[in-house]
Amino acid sequence: MRGATLSKKEQNVIGLTDEQLRATVEGVDPELIRIGHEVVARQKQETFSQAWRNHWGAGMWSLFLSCALFMEGYDTGLISTFYGMPQFQATFGKLHKGKLVIPASYQGALLNLGKVGQLIGLVITGVCQERYGSKKTYIWGMAAMTASIFLAVFSVNINMLVGAELAMGIPWGMFQTLATAYAAEICPIKLRGYLAAFASVGWGGGGFLASGVLKGALHLKGDLAWKIPFALQWVWPVPLALGCFFAPESAWWLVRKGRFDDAKATLLRTAKKGFYAENEAEGYIAYMRHTDAMEKLEAKNGSWTELFRKGAPLRRTEIMIGTWLVQVWNGNMITGLTVEFLKQAGMSTKEAFNMNLVLHAMGIVGVGLSWIFLGYFGRRPIYLSGLITEAACLLPIGILGCITPTTASLKATGGFMIMINLIFHFSLGPVCYTIVGELPASRLRSRAIVMGRFTYVVCAIIGQQLNTRMVAADGWNLKAKSGFFWLGCNAVCMLWAFFRLPETSGRSFTELEILFANRVPARKFKHTVVRDEAAEYGVQGKEAVHRVEDEKEAVEDIQIENASHGNNNRKATHTLT
Repeated sequence: MRGATLSKKEQNVIGLTDEQLRATVEGVDPELIRIGHEVVARQKQETFSQAWRNHWGAGMWSLFLSCALFMEGYDTGLISTFYGMPQFQATFGKLHKGKLVIPASYQGALLNLGKVGQLIGLVITGVCQERYGSKKTYIWGMAAMTASIFLAVFSVNINMLVGAELAMGIPWGMFQTLATAYAAEICPIKLRGYLAAFASVGWGGGGFLASGVLKGALHLKGDLAWKIPFALQWVWPVPLALGCFFAPESAWWLVRKGRFDDAKATLLRTAKKGFYAENEAEGYIAYMRHTDAMEKLEAKNGSWTELFRKGAPLRRTEIMIGTWLVQVWNGNMITGLTVEFLKQAGMSTKEAFNMNLVLHAMGIVGVGLSWIFLGYFGRRPIYLSGLITEAACLLPIGILGCITPTTASLKATGGFMIMINLIFHFSLGPVCYTIVGELPASRLRSRAIVMGRFTYVVCAIIGQQLNTRMVAADGWNLKAKSGFFWLGCNAVCMLWAFFRLPETSGRSFTELEILFANRVPARKFKHTVVRDEAAEYGVQGKEAVHRVEDEKEAVEDIQIENASHGNNNRKATHTLT
């Protein structure tokens, strides 16, 4: 069933579907919804600097809670880089052709059992975040993080270290989706994409910190070289948990729980003083309730099964999962074992660690660039460009793997890996978090992000197993030739993104709901004009239907009048079926 549609040359205008027109919010003055609609329209007109001045409180709290992701980026950076550290090899390595190496099976276990822990954490978040809110879930995760670090610091054998990675993975999984959903809901439209993208800074910045710490730890003797980097993780949990205690809860979550006064308090607290005029905060809350009423048509209970309900929910879930899968299979994973790969190819330990430090620095630089590009381009163009340019780097890496290694070829390979990491962190990495934060219906947001991230982690386990075996000396030992494999995966990702990934930039959650309800093709999202007649007119239910029918008749009269005057230069149709 389609909503109101007005065609004018190439411009496509859509409105509410029949069901959405009849969806009503009980106990709310429709005039307040109209005021809220105007508040959202004003948000869309703000520049980034205006949005930051007006809502800097929301931005700062989002940035603060996203700092939890530095811990995961830091630890995963430690583990993958430890494989090339002599002190770590001396404690946990085994002899292979006269050299101490971490066996490929244990390399995979250390990385992948951490991901198994993340799966457990994701399920916990999917249940707890919607039931108890972001704040309580975040604080519980920090408590679990503090306890699990003990296992890593005091590991006496590699099996105990594997168990520690499993335990630490649980709170990592909790933070992965929690911070993204929180940023999407607490920030206004013009800040939402930037603050959700900051999640990528956590992984890139955490990896950069790990590289710097490990470079310094190379000069330490014995087990301290790997114990101290693990112990430094205790710097994060306590201050982050304390700060979260004072953070505001998501207004959207409070509205879904019927806590309207608390939701209003969050809006006032996260905006500059005096930003909302009389009745505007109440109007914004009413508009949230209006959006929630429409979402109940397809996700009344906000349950896991509703993610796969035929129609808009299933389409959104498919795009969500697809976006996360591209994160695994785009080809960036080839950079995950840079130190191990370069050392196996003949580069010195010091040079390999220097290359790794530069590679992780690109993660921070890349996200900074993404913030610039997000201001000029949409999500979809940046995403597709990232895939194309990564492919242009993967091809020469594969070609270089087919020739005899030299100092020049090793540096060239390392340079292309740095370029891939830079490209990933200004395109696919941060834009993914922007898209997955904006895409789901509010009632399904936390569960949808968890479902997508769950699929990502499962596929990352598979990809990591393949990657370690392609690089490890006692594995397949393909080294740079693995670039051809990742190039093929990249091509599949590019094909899916071109046909299925919609543009979500600058859209309110209500507009996205209308776009999906009208089944607008992904490539037409950007140029489709969305109307919310019920909110525009300040009417609901039957009155909204009558108002749209009156508009339809008016447009048809214009069409007849134009036809009678022989005006064929403009064609206007308005249908409500």
